Amino acid sequence: MLTFQHLVCFLCAFSELQSIFYDTDPFQFDCLYYFPSNPFIRDIVKYCIRPTDDKNPIIIDFVNMHQQNFTFDELHRLNISSHEVLLWSSSMDLAERYQYYVDQSIRSIELNEQFFNCTPPRFGSRCQYSFELVSNVADMTLNVLWQSDMTDAVTHRTCYILLDCDRGPAPMCLDWREICNGRIDCFNNGVDESQCFELEINECNENEYRCYNGLCIARIFLDDPFFEAECFDRSDLWVETDCPNAYLRRHVFECAEYACRPDEGRFPCGDGQCVEDFDKCQNGRHILLAQSLSVQGYLPYDCWIAVGCLSKVTDQVNGVSCEQFVNLSQVLPGLETCEYPVQFPTIPVLLGHVRFLYYPKQIFNISVKLALIPDYVCYDEQLCDFLRPTFYHGNLTCRHRYEMGLKSDVELKDWKSIIDLIKPHFRGCITLHYHNITSHYSSLYACKNSSKYISKYRLIDGISDCALNDDEQVSELSCSLNHPFRLQCLNEIHCQSISLLRNICQFGGQNNFEEILFYEICDRVTDLSPMIINGRNHSDETDCENWQCNNIYTRCDGFWSCPHGEDEENCTRSICPKGLLPCILLNRSALICLPASQVGDGIIDCLGASDEIEYCRKSNENYRTRGFYCPNDSKCVQHGELCNGNQDCLLGDDENVCEHRSQLCEKSNFHNLTDAEYVFCQIGSIIKPSFSLETASIYPPLPIVQINPVNNQLNEQYIYSSPGKFSQPNICNYGLQVYHSLGLDNISIVCFCPPNYYGDRCQFQNQRVSLTLRLGLVERQLPYAIVISFFEDDNDRQEIYSYHQLTYLPKDGCGRSFNIYLLYSARPKNNSKNCSIHIDAFDKNSLTYLASWHLKVPFLFLPVNRLAVFLTLPISRTLHHSHCPLECYKGTCVKYLNEEHFFCLCYSGWSGAKCHIQIDCTNCSSNSICVGTIQNRPICVCRLGKFGPRCLLDQSCPEKFCENDGRCVMIDERMINKSYVCICPQSFFGIRCEKIKPKIEISFLNIEVPSYTYAFIYQDTIYRQPKLLHIILQKVKMFQKIITFYARSAFQIVILKTDINYYLAVLQQSESTNISTTIGPAQRCVPYQELFSHELLTLPRIHRLKNYHVPCQNNVELQCFMDELYMCLCTVEHHSNCFSFDSNMTFECIDDLYCENGGICLQHKAECPESILCVCTDCFFGNRCQFYAKGIGLTLDDMLRYAIQPNVTFSNQSIIVQSSSAIIMFLFVVGLLNSILTYLVFRHPNCRQTGSG
Repeated sequence: MLTFQHLVCFLCAFSELQSIFYDTDPFQFDCLYYFPSNPFIRDIVKYCIRPTDDKNPIIIDFVNMHQQNFTFDELHRLNISSHEVLLWSSSMDLAERYQYYVDQSIRSIELNEQFFNCTPPRFGSRCQYSFELVSNVADMTLNVLWQSDMTDAVTHRTCYILLDCDRGPAPMCLDWREICNGRIDCFNNGVDESQCFELEINECNENEYRCYNGLCIARIFLDDPFFEAECFDRSDLWVETDCPNAYLRRHVFECAEYACRPDEGRFPCGDGQCVEDFDKCQNGRHILLAQSLSVQGYLPYDCWIAVGCLSKVTDQVNGVSCEQFVNLSQVLPGLETCEYPVQFPTIPVLLGHVRFLYYPKQIFNISVKLALIPDYVCYDEQLCDFLRPTFYHGNLTCRHRYEMGLKSDVELKDWKSIIDLIKPHFRGCITLHYHNITSHYSSLYACKNSSKYISKYRLIDGISDCALNDDEQVSELSCSLNHPFRLQCLNEIHCQSISLLRNICQFGGQNNFEEILFYEICDRVTDLSPMIINGRNHSDETDCENWQCNNIYTRCDGFWSCPHGEDEENCTRSICPKGLLPCILLNRSALICLPASQVGDGIIDCLGASDEIEYCRKSNENYRTRGFYCPNDSKCVQHGELCNGNQDCLLGDDENVCEHRSQLCEKSNFHNLTDAEYVFCQIGSIIKPSFSLETASIYPPLPIVQINPVNNQLNEQYIYSSPGKFSQPNICNYGLQVYHSLGLDNISIVCFCPPNYYGDRCQFQNQRVSLTLRLGLVERQLPYAIVISFFEDDNDRQEIYSYHQLTYLPKDGCGRSFNIYLLYSARPKNNSKNCSIHIDAFDKNSLTYLASWHLKVPFLFLPVNRLAVFLTLPISRTLHHSHCPLECYKGTCVKYLNEEHFFCLCYSGWSGAKCHIQIDCTNCSSNSICVGTIQNRPICVCRLGKFGPRCLLDQSCPEKFCENDGRCVMIDERMINKSYVCICPQSFFGIRCEKIKPKIEISFLNIEVPSYTYAFIYQDTIYRQPKLLHIILQKVKMFQKIITFYARSAFQIVILKTDINYYLAVLQQSESTNISTTIGPAQRCVPYQELFSHELLTLPRIHRLKNYHVPCQNNVELQCFMDELYMCLCTVEHHSNCFSFDSNMTFECIDDLYCENGGICLQHKAECPESILCVCTDCFFGNRCQFYAKGIGLTLDDMLRYAIQPNVTFSNQSIIVQSSSAIIMFLFVVGLLNSILTYLVFRHPNCRQTGSG
């Protein structure tokens, strides 16, 4: 039978869904899991039926006549396993009840319980659900939920109804993103902004990043290589992305949790998209706003239609087409019915308080093709105290339109144009009134001539928050704030926000001298802004006397880097004598040989500026590919645009020489070209450099034995189906539309909603905490059980609102983000109750408790709270504290790992703040532990190999799933290939451990063997810099002369660091796999201080760099040298070839949870280290410095501590371990025999009578 789990493509091309039911919560039941296929995002989302209240509207008591049904007893007699029951689209609860029935010796209770064998596409406990009635299930995709073009139709209309908000007339309703968005959206006293000043004054910890909306995330997320936002407002991303788009449709979480930046003043579309006010939303929410603004209010009918149409708010009012209304000449009669002044719209048009007033006009002054401009713009004077009012009308404070940018000579064609002109005048307005804040909060900045206060984090961030723009002009203050995420550009006095990094500095980063590539120095193009050091100007193009201008990067690149063109000799057809440049005069009259003195003198003598190519190299960001200068329009075109039949220069300079011969400059035509044509086709033909090992001094010398070449291409293929269409319109907004059978012919539609929505049509937005969790580790082979509990912590009961469990295997999940929704137990939530998240970690093999973390949920007034945390998992249980102040009745007092607070860790079967409340855990299996209850059901943590809410179901991998002695671990319940992860031996890798890792064997020769080493392995030197594949830390065993490293893929450069020295272990022009090499004094990379004179060492670094070719020229035996930022290799030409190398990088662990007894923890990176080692203090030893040897001399354990290989059989251990073990066993046997014989002798009383002799 085709099982439903194989129909995973019905969800979307980027996800999988399995019809395994979870949960009996009255607010959510019959849940389906959503799994994305993006390997670096874990959207742990459940689609459930989520009613508006706790009453279950779904009737399941009907007789199913279509599907085969069995009793549990009949299933057992047929030898059906619970695994097969799951595969038949059953619920998890039913599968566990059946397993419990099978496990019991007395089976009378569940004997007649029924199971329905559902035929796809039906599923459910009684096969009551199906996704389509007729069409193929595979046609249904989640992509449809996010796939909508710009349209005038309203789709996916959802509302946040858990705040008493007057959002204006229907059909407009509040969206949760409009709470604390920096503008008043609720007309009942701005309740949506009433508590939001707490976000403005919020400060974050040193290890956190402050989002622009005031929330905090873990600082490590800023280095996210996958461009996933953890801030609500996406202010942690340096790449501009918006929602929804093709990439972000791959998973639900991020766009659903995206709100607009409060200081940008944009309109939230309700699906993660942000647009300027009255711009179009893809889902049509702008239409709802326009319809809400167009309501009649107190206006007479004809006046309402006339003003509504002339204002261009919408193209129809009350169903009346404005075009038709104007064509029927109804405008004048309609305006005559108005009672002036007319306020239209009758509600605020902007920011919750800005209104328009219209006064009577002559009909000839009105153009029906233009938008009707208001005569006065009114506002709340208390919120905008910096604006001087023109007059008052009733309780309205107003200004004349020309004071707000609406001049009489300006013609505006639409409503949005009016809004765009007046909106900047209100940027300094506030959303609520402050009281006595200046003396309390030093983190705030007071705008000039205004009562507005903003966080100092908003200073010089590219957005004007103050009316006078003074927040973007406080240069000195911006640098004195000591904010960690500010940057000062060269030759500038202000420090800008890091959010402007995209275009923050004209010449690059913070310290340009440190970031320039070595081959960009002295290339006759100024990449660095000149800086005065010790009274002299320095840049990358000064002091180049000792620079080798003819090198592998400049040779034959089409540009004279040397003054007389030595680097371009013999590169092209020989036309001119040495030192002369072939040149076509500007008027194309002749081909001449231009003297070297006129090359690069700043005066263009030749066509295309071939003598002054730096013109194009300076003026173009991608200067390396644009080298033909158009003199009449001062631009540069690419070499490929010459003679292509298209006039790219204003006067056709790029085509005139061709004489109607298109494709003249194709390489295939070069042998037929005249000298003039050949020179023309060479103009701008500049080769873009990349790092090269072409002239590298190979080490170790060839030939090299290379065996078992490694293919790094993954064997597993991912097949994505094309987005399909529902055969019926989807009425479930962002939920899943499912057909529900109530009987033989009675079928209705139900909606399975994601956690962020609820209601019979998923039309309401839910209150929630969205948690992004990223886990670090110290042990890659250990599977962890992570339990996340969301609970109330205001009383001793600590009621759990919701929880989530996950299995974390570092090999599979390290570096990935787990996105988790945590819901409240009631709607609306009680904002007066404090809430927290408690996270427990267990060793899933033994269920040993390891550690706990506590996360306080801040800003309870927010409907959606966002937390993004990074936690480091320990390898063993955290220590108990004898000075714990808590009294734990049935538990142990433990300290949280992330803060200085204690809690009671309860024994299984107990809960509460003091472990004083007994709970029923009898439903948990014996192979599990119980950590709490929710909805009167225990929360069971399963041992590896078990799963299910009660841990009664078995997990098992397919036979021989992992190759080469790899160990298979099942990480989720889908039971497909992606559910299984292989833990590979050290020398293998791949999805199934099917690939052999490249091996590097390094021998030590005439140097002291270190206690540990670092191997820096590089690959892919075709890029601007060699790519650092990874860094491997490894301990060196006693008496060991050869160490072995296993790389991820083929490599070209290997640099080995011992205690303080660096050695060049491998340098190959082509990628290598297996290699043996030796390091000794000759391979040492000498520090630059040992090579340069005192005079050179005192020079500024940018000046000293110009002399880096000298060491390789003076010392022909030198292989490499280094400074604090460069590793330099000496070539066979005795030139220096340098690349970026941070020799001062630190390897100490951020969270020292691994080493004991004061040992120093080292790892090559914080998040996903492949190796961790401990440097022990005196008298301590062991992998974790856990053993103590003082007072007992040199022990055998001390001598062999690093020779014993863990998880390796005795027969595969080293000779020294086998020999030592054999000697010990021999001595033990001898001693044992001696003891036995002695006992037998002294059993006789006569033998014990003589003391000696």
